[in-house]
Amino acid sequence: MTNRQRDISMRFEERYQNEETPWTQHPPEPMVDRFLDMLSEEMPDARILDIGCGDGWLSLKAAERGFYVWGIDSSETAIEKARAEAEKRGLSDHVEFHVGDALDLPFEAEMFDAMLDRGLFHHILPENRGLYFASVLRVLKPEALAYLSVFSTRSEREKNRFTRQDIEELYANFRVVAYEEDPYPTSAPAHLLHFVLERVR
Repeated sequence: MTNRQRDISMRFEERYQNEETPWTQHPPEPMVDRFLDMLSEEMPDARILDIGCGDGWLSLKAAERGFYVWGIDSSETAIEKARAEAEKRGLSDHVEFHVGDALDLPFEAEMFDAMLDRGLFHHILPENRGLYFASVLRVLKPEALAYLSVFSTRSEREKNRFTRQDIEELYANFRVVAYEEDPYPTSAPAHLLHFVLERVR
């Protein structure tokens, strides 16, 4: 992890410590449920990686559906919150949370059938995207499914913003299975694009 990328991680740790988490104010995302429905039909025993899991809200949503989930985030405070919530909700037997580096995932090769990336990729600096993809592709199975959400070009305050074409080019090892955008204008802190992706050989 470069110093610039480490600075981003430290800022998120500070925000979790100060409970400044505006991204939690985003309205429910129908694409998440569609993705989990798809997994239920095609891979009911899927093992899921939630990369950049934050306080674990999406990991826990998947665990409630019966999936086994491994969440990872660089923020110790976020992971503490995630573990506490899993314990509170009786989901600790279906979810594990780890403090770690998304650019060097501490998991076995081809361990996961699916991945959730709800808002991490747009914080990966361009010079580190190669590390991100190398890490992700190593731990995903050859035909894994992924849910991805990123800032759109309508998110005026954000630096790393994308179009659908950008994502299709960057995620060259995947094909788009489903796609939608947040309504616009939006009352949410940011405008997001949402993808369901399938890894291709």
